[in-house]
Amino acid sequence: MRQSTSESLTAWLFLAPALCVLGAFGLFPIGYALFVSLHDWRIRRGALLGLRHYRRALGEPEALLWFVLGCLLIVVVARLRGSRLLHRLSLGRCQRRAALALLLGLGLWLALVPGLRGLCATGDPRLYNGLRVTALYALATIPVQLSLSMLLAYLLLMSLRAKGFFRVVLFLPYVTPVIASAVVFRSIFSPDPASLANRLWTWCGFGQLRWLYESRSVVALLLRAAGMQAWPVWIDTFFPSLALTSIVVYNIWVYIGYDTVILLAGLSAIPRHYYEAAQIDGASAWQSFRHITLPLVSPTLFFLSMVAVIGTFRAFNHIYIMRTAGARDSVDVLSVTIFDVLFENHNAGYAAALAFVLFAVILALTALQNRVVGKRVFYGD
Repeated sequence: MRQSTSESLTAWLFLAPALCVLGAFGLFPIGYALFVSLHDWRIRRGALLGLRHYRRALGEPEALLWFVLGCLLIVVVARLRGSRLLHRLSLGRCQRRAALALLLGLGLWLALVPGLRGLCATGDPRLYNGLRVTALYALATIPVQLSLSMLLAYLLLMSLRAKGFFRVVLFLPYVTPVIASAVVFRSIFSPDPASLANRLWTWCGFGQLRWLYESRSVVALLLRAAGMQAWPVWIDTFFPSLALTSIVVYNIWVYIGYDTVILLAGLSAIPRHYYEAAQIDGASAWQSFRHITLPLVSPTLFFLSMVAVIGTFRAFNHIYIMRTAGARDSVDVLSVTIFDVLFENHNAGYAAALAFVLFAVILALTALQNRVVGKRVFYGD
């Protein structure tokens, strides 16, 4: 008993320095930010407001309740779909599918119509615009970034010459200071006719563009180039602006080398005899890639996708440098909105509340990704 107590005390003593650092620089700032979000905190602490900042940001509690109920119903349908509970009921296969489809439709309607629609109508437009732009930024960045990284890593794996040189070249953008590279890309995507982007674009036979100063969506610009003078409003809402697309290009340029190096390490760890056995069995290159490479590299892809989701929702530095007045709010991700509320409006309490909303969104997306995608990751026997 004394030996066990002594070992536990020794373990806690070794953990104490790390726990002190975690508490001082991790847990305490989170708790203090929560304390700030509950007050009218401008230059100094004001009156206690409770949850008023969160209500102002999110909208009416009734709409939030409908949104949560709709999401919970969707989760229940997803759990019932793979459970044996429905099979115990005296329902046919078509009846079970119809019941699940009905519940799923009801959940989507509750989450979108009285829920999300009500929140957008009664909440802070800056919050929901920031979430919309952040979602567009993530959706435009992550699939392209991981796909190109996978392609480059596979090509480097097949090529044995100058592999180390190309690793260094691809990794250079990741270690380049963000401020310096963002300033360079801001000049590249300038609306000036002499900018590199406009020179390449006109060389391809197209007209000059405003790039980082363009707030209209890429699809709207394509429709205008095709001769259309008017288009639905939702096209500019659900597609990224040209300014945001330019920032997406910068983000892919920065992180594609990091992802390539990590994926190359994962590909190099796959035993060669798997491919030799597949070749003997007559498998094509695509079949080998689909049934050998992808499953065995899926843990690496899963890690990179989780890091990319968290990183895109927390992105700030390069977006703040590359944003322009011409782009208006089409590039204002939520982190930029929080910065503006804090340093331009001097409202630390409301900015802290917005930060906790962003934290909750990232936490929910990470849990959802871990729950849905994590099940499809192959970790071996």
